[in-house]
Amino acid sequence: MSTDVSLKEITQHISPVSLKREFSEHHVTTPQTLHVLQWNVLAQGLSNPEGNFVRVKKETVSFDNRKWRILEQILIRQPDLFALEEADIYECFLKEHLLKHGYTCFFTPKPKSPCFVFENDSDNFKGPDGVLLCYKTQLFDEIHRYYYQQSDDDTRGKPFFAILELKHKPSSKNIIFIGTHLKSKKSFADLRITQTDAILQYLTKNYSTQKHVIIAGDFNGESDEPFYDSICKTGFSSAYRTLLNDTEPPFTTWKFRAHDEVEFEQCGCIDYIFYKPEGFVPISILKLPTKEEIGVNGLPSNEYPSDHLAIETIFNINP
Repeated sequence: MSTDVSLKEITQHISPVSLKREFSEHHVTTPQTLHVLQWNVLAQGLSNPEGNFVRVKKETVSFDNRKWRILEQILIRQPDLFALEEADIYECFLKEHLLKHGYTCFFTPKPKSPCFVFENDSDNFKGPDGVLLCYKTQLFDEIHRYYYQQSDDDTRGKPFFAILELKHKPSSKNIIFIGTHLKSKKSFADLRITQTDAILQYLTKNYSTQKHVIIAGDFNGESDEPFYDSICKTGFSSAYRTLLNDTEPPFTTWKFRAHDEVEFEQCGCIDYIFYKPEGFVPISILKLPTKEEIGVNGLPSNEYPSDHLAIETIFNINP
């Protein structure tokens, strides 16, 4: 079944047409290219607009509307590898469809998912959210999978990263792919550096000589936070920053919330795809829309299902 036919089966459920996005540079897929997607899809269990997304109507974030848009945005550009956060609709929806479209998946649910707070919301509760890593089955052989397991005396918070070690068959290179979702809110910057250090320590212990490594995730912090500097000092670069003249995008998340009935705006770049330059060269990125293109009510919207924008990078794989 062709990609166009597959997408038509999905888009027939979607109206209005989704927000249009394009890559920054034309690229040709070769055995030495790798297409990576990173996206916090917004858990259905956390999507209730009341006090949360104050400019959003309930029907905009209904499960029947969002599930098809989320699937469309995953599949429309056919990534080779992707990391999703807050993927509470994996078991009830994405699992079946991603398998049908040729992906092998590794889902790590959070034992203490915030979605459980809304367990009585029958319209939106779909189970725990978590990190979902997926790869095109025909392109990779899986070598190993791992997720962080919290010990009883661990103070670093709930499980927050998962790893796939894969052999990329076209290039014969082993690739380490990490997906993560760090603690939210500005006040937890110190915890985010501790969480990041745990990821880097695991890589140092297990993959110290591996140069084909990618870390993708919702880091819940901007590039002026210590976690960002820690990652870069360990030999990683940000794909978007590399191709945007040494700057990160203006934002990857944009929404309007309320506190004590007073509306406030949240906007910033907190999602990243980090890579080791000795293993990869980014050649194209998925361009991000402007606020004007999104609309005055921010995200999620009638044309886009999450409060985070997906980011995608095409890499050349170094020998």
